Amino acid sequence: MIAVLAGIVIGLGLVGTGWGVTTLALKKPVGRAQLIANGVLELAALTQAVIAAVLLTQGYRPVEFGTTVGYLIASVIVVPLGLAWAISDRSRFAGGVLAVAGFAVLAMTLRLLQLWSGQ
Repeated sequence: MIAVLAGIVIGLGLVGTGWGVTTLALKKPVGRAQLIANGVLELAALTQAVIAAVLLTQGYRPVEFGTTVGYLIASVIVVPLGLAWAISDRSRFAGGVLAVAGFAVLAMTLRLLQLWSGQ
């Protein structure tokens, strides 16, 4: 796992969370730019998961292997589900869904960093 990439994922997750909360608080529908930003978050999380999967197949074993694999899979699934929900329901609550998805990826990435470093 690359720490710089994890930092980018965390930063994008923070942006997605803040943007989603702001959209929800202002009672505005989700816009195209917000959907694109969450797509970029998904791309970064997917890149991180692929790199981690390659390292795992090359023999690296984190402290909790099963938990690490679970977090990697979940971090890639959460944002597309949130995006699908936000696209299908363009109400103001879609921003809240994207905020939850962004926060989930942020939290899982922080935990992955802990697992990866053996803490």
